[in-house]
Amino acid sequence: MTRWSRRPAAALGSLLLSCSGPVAPAPVEPDATVPFGAAALADLSTIAELRPPGTGVLSVSSYDRTGANTDFGMDEASAALLSTLGAPPFDAEQSCLYRDGDRYVLFDEVGPGVVDRVWMTGFESYFFGTFSGDVAFEFDDEPSPRWTGKRSDWFGGATAPFLAPLAGDPSSSSGGFYSVLPLSFAKRLRITSTVVPNYLNVTWTRLPRNANVTSFQPEDDTSALAAQLASAGAEDPKGVTPDLDVEGPLQIAPGSEAVLWEREGPGTVLGLELFPPGSDEIPEGLVLEGTWDGAPEPQVAAPLSDLFGASLGEGARSIAFGRESGRFYFYFPMPFARSARLSIRNHGSSSFQGFRFRLTAVERRLGHAPGYFHAAARRERTVPGAPDYKLLDAAGSGHVVGVVMTAGCAESGQCRMPSTGDVDGAQLEGDERISVDGSRWPQIHGTGLEDFFNGGFYFEGGAFALPTHGNPVQTPSSPRHPGTNLRSMYRVMLADAVPFRAGIRLTTEHGPINDVAAELSSTVFFYAIPQATTVQTDRVELDAGPSEGDHALTTEGRADRTLTSSFRGEASDAPLSAAGFEAKVTRFHIAIRPDNEGVRLRRLADIAAGRQSAIVRVNGQDIGTWATADVNSVLRWALLDFEVPSAATRGRRELHVELDARESPNAWTAYGYEAWSHVAAAASE
Repeated sequence: MTRWSRRPAAALGSLLLSCSGPVAPAPVEPDATVPFGAAALADLSTIAELRPPGTGVLSVSSYDRTGANTDFGMDEASAALLSTLGAPPFDAEQSCLYRDGDRYVLFDEVGPGVVDRVWMTGFESYFFGTFSGDVAFEFDDEPSPRWTGKRSDWFGGATAPFLAPLAGDPSSSSGGFYSVLPLSFAKRLRITSTVVPNYLNVTWTRLPRNANVTSFQPEDDTSALAAQLASAGAEDPKGVTPDLDVEGPLQIAPGSEAVLWEREGPGTVLGLELFPPGSDEIPEGLVLEGTWDGAPEPQVAAPLSDLFGASLGEGARSIAFGRESGRFYFYFPMPFARSARLSIRNHGSSSFQGFRFRLTAVERRLGHAPGYFHAAARRERTVPGAPDYKLLDAAGSGHVVGVVMTAGCAESGQCRMPSTGDVDGAQLEGDERISVDGSRWPQIHGTGLEDFFNGGFYFEGGAFALPTHGNPVQTPSSPRHPGTNLRSMYRVMLADAVPFRAGIRLTTEHGPINDVAAELSSTVFFYAIPQATTVQTDRVELDAGPSEGDHALTTEGRADRTLTSSFRGEASDAPLSAAGFEAKVTRFHIAIRPDNEGVRLRRLADIAAGRQSAIVRVNGQDIGTWATADVNSVLRWALLDFEVPSAATRGRRELHVELDARESPNAWTAYGYEAWSHVAAAASE
């Protein structure tokens, strides 16, 4: 039982920055089981494979640390720029983790890991079309950066290795600067800049500690990878020869269902293509349903148009789905072990005819331990004051691989802010939040809907379609979707597929602070099995009570603390009080399952001061460094995870943990520790 209680929120503090680096991790043995980084960026053949224990996807962003809507950072130059436009300057360095001399540190994490996506934009680019300043990538505590260049070169699409469409600027990505060229790092990566990028999102993968990682090599030739992405839609990129190739016409009366394909036995659907008569769009009211292995409800239940990013007519052109040369295509593999059934239901008022379909499959299940393909759809007209719009709330284990969404204002004139003038755009102001495995602290917290889809300033550059993301349609209104000032959007997440082992919750605000009446619809693509594969096995309370004695807890340099604050995200208005301490060294015993496949340690921490690090020893063995650079002096609570590999945990019922934080840049804070045992799917039931 926890002893946390709710009390009135503490007064808002100032945003604090700090200035030294984390301790380097211990070396690990190589063992890669699922592709990551560049190997996974365009790989659909293994995308169904469940992620190994110890894998997590997180973000660093310029989200407003107070929970409001000032989702950006500023330096002196951007403050002066705003001043010339009549806006008062103010302090908001939240797109910078800390300063190191005259440079701003945008990212600082201990590996092994991969930065899979960087998105940014700024006032300078929006108002003047320029993008000054340089950026440096510092790997593995080397004495000098491996790559230094202009920000404009990083995102321009013409400077190797950041070739289009691996990177792009507002002219290609409608207001946003993006790079999806993975930056892998074995020990540590810092990204620094001479300027604050105003708006920033960095998505990165924390890899298992035994992953065999070679840090990014700027001289590597990325032209073949760029060409592969650029050819998106031309053919199925999996390169698997089908055993079955089924074609036929579609004739579905209103209220009827047409079965496309049924099979008994194992197999994998490789692709689904639709061929319209001429340039016809997919009618509204059609729903694709897919049921694998006799599930009680279809795992796939989504508007047929959403499968191709075509909710407003014109489709995506991504590596996984879209429209190319007149045909609609969908290439996410759909494996099953015993049976499959794919059908289309017509909920519309007109007969669906004139289209033809083609389905390809193999008579075996691709992969060693794949999840079932899911497509979960939702639609909602939000009201001001309502909670976040929920795209997905799923139990079990799996990983999210794509999102398509359509957003509009519910009524003309209801989504305007002073900064948008006569534009109904505030429906795009909401931050996305993704929480995994029961965490109240979202591991991913963004800055706005168009930012999540790698655009900027409400997609001010117009509609576009790229292999990894896009905004195919912008229209004042449409008979296909309620609302005004509509935007259709998509994003494919392969290298940055978001894994979960007990559940996942993906939401977004509707408007700046859930204060806009919006018309939202979405479909989330993910792979999953219904069983959880991580279970909580123990918790250590840190309130000087019996739990400390029960877990043989001892400390050095302890200073007891009590804190009342909140988590970022959906829980930012729910203050939480807890007792804990700062300590130089902490030791305790914690119970785990002997049939574990690794163990996650989770810590309730106060991140007001920024960077903290501790060397982790388990049963006397050095495992690595538990480090965080996250900083929030207002919404101070965070739930931070450290993964202990199975080589140090398997067969044991208890871990003896030592956390040595004597070299931590700031005080190591803890208000509770938990142990989560990773287990096989069958063992979790």
